[in-house]
Amino acid sequence: MGAFRTAEGFEVLEAQTREGVLRLEVAPRYVALALGAVQVAITEEFVTITETLRKKVRRSSERLAGTLVVARDVPHEDLGLWLEVGPDAQRRIFGAEPHDLISDDGLTALRALDRLAARLRQVLAPYAGGARRAFEVGRGLDKVLVLDHGDRLVGYGRRLFRDAARRVVEVHRDGTVLIPGRQGDQKFTLRERFGVTVTGDFIRFIDREGTDLGRINLPWIDPEDRQELARRFGEMVAP
Repeated sequence: MGAFRTAEGFEVLEAQTREGVLRLEVAPRYVALALGAVQVAITEEFVTITETLRKKVRRSSERLAGTLVVARDVPHEDLGLWLEVGPDAQRRIFGAEPHDLISDDGLTALRALDRLAARLRQVLAPYAGGARRAFEVGRGLDKVLVLDHGDRLVGYGRRLFRDAARRVVEVHRDGTVLIPGRQGDQKFTLRERFGVTVTGDFIRFIDREGTDLGRINLPWIDPEDRQELARRFGEMVAP
């Protein structure tokens, strides 16, 4: 698997994944991803998802009016494509898991996936909405997305019976933390990076005396995923 150009001059990158060969095609007027029964076509105005199952074709289109970002999973190295579908809402519209890393060609396949993801991130950079990078944790529909804007991290988590992930927290480099709520954003300031901890299903923000300043509930991800998010949030806060 690798990169090549077609006779028409289109750039093509391929990588072996757990579900089969992931193909990225970069053309002057569109970008396309294909993996198994799923295809995603991206133009300047629309994102179209086509799924073919048992000779039945299901197609849906979303207007590309907001952000579209490429996220990598920590630590599983999944690749995810996230589309903004409303105010403070993101949906994971495409995903791929890396090839088995312990197989003979596992590392070679991972390097190919890394190159494909980097190229996809490059061509979609105009749609990133100022985010420098994105990462995700979790499995399936319950992944948490984090957008890194340089001066702040913005986290999105899915709530029960919702198909989109909503903004659940913002952690700014100056220590400001925003937690959205029905009555508006809860806002407070962290004084040091060690003020972010994990208790059960919650990521807690505490002061130097150990008093709660705020917390976010992330029950759908594993404990180690919550620990990873707490570490990233803590590192964002200036010491």
